[in-house]
Amino acid sequence: MPDIPEKPALESSNRSYLPDFCDGEVFLRLLLVVELIAIVFALVSYDSGGLFVHIALISVIMLWVGLCSAAALCWFARRDWLGDHVRTTIVTVAVVLAMTLFASLLSLAVGEMLRFGSANSIALTLTRNLAIAAILVGLALRYFYLHYESDLRMQTEASARLQALQARIRPHFLFNSMNTIASLTHDQPDLAEHAIENLSDLFRASLAAESSITLAQELELTRSYVDLEALRLGDRLVVNWHLPEEEPKLNLPALTLQPLVENAIYHGIEPLSEGGTIDLVIDTVGDKIEISISNPVVPADAPRRKGNSMALDNIRERLALAFGGAASMELTEDETRYTVRLRIPGAEAL
Repeated sequence: MPDIPEKPALESSNRSYLPDFCDGEVFLRLLLVVELIAIVFALVSYDSGGLFVHIALISVIMLWVGLCSAAALCWFARRDWLGDHVRTTIVTVAVVLAMTLFASLLSLAVGEMLRFGSANSIALTLTRNLAIAAILVGLALRYFYLHYESDLRMQTEASARLQALQARIRPHFLFNSMNTIASLTHDQPDLAEHAIENLSDLFRASLAAESSITLAQELELTRSYVDLEALRLGDRLVVNWHLPEEEPKLNLPALTLQPLVENAIYHGIEPLSEGGTIDLVIDTVGDKIEISISNPVVPADAPRRKGNSMALDNIRERLALAFGGAASMELTEDETRYTVRLRIPGAEAL
């Protein structure tokens, strides 16, 4: 059985609530926000002279403060100097105020050329600039903290919901497996014992997994289940595994494929006296991994087993939670085959 590691817990509350200023996209968004604030501040403070020159001078100062502060915080974060929320707040405020003080002194040093103040108003200019910087950084930190708390709450709720959905499918899986073992107990006790050992390993592996396992681990769980059912169905069950030579890098919710194979056996193989073939195909289509599981369709004149679609609804909802709508499930049926097709982003991790 696969050695399935537990998924790491959600980030500790001690992680910095600041965005990752080392990320280029975050840095560009900061650039845009600071420039918009600079324009607004320039328009509010404009008195006389060239408007565009005034905007340009204010923008230079504020962009210098904003981008240098972000670069410094990136540097601190990479060295794990930010620590918990309190330290993050203190360091951020200190960095922004220090950058503002330096920029203000630099602007005063060049005097009228930057039109940011004069030698007669050094105290007023520094007080004004530091007060504005303190207000802006306070508002920004409050927004970052609320956004961080919201994301953390959503991750916690999604994780709890995933585990609840997964817990619903495990009794269903155990019930069907125990039926398989029960059918072997009297006539083939040795096979029943082997099946119990197989089920024990299989169920222990599924319980050890949290919400996410690799595709290889999921396939091994599914193969174990097929081996378990093959003890009961014998030659009536044939599974064709069409797998790529190079295994796709993919994480997916645990017990995603096994219930689909279980449904294929229950609805497409068992009702047929001669049994049938299940095809499991994995292929890469664009930037997504396509997984299809097909089984024979029971003839119209033969009795069909009714289902409540619990497994399909469960898997669809877990995929939606895990991949945020980027994954899809498609059900198709023709005269001979019933197919469930999953399309999952290959580069995504849970």
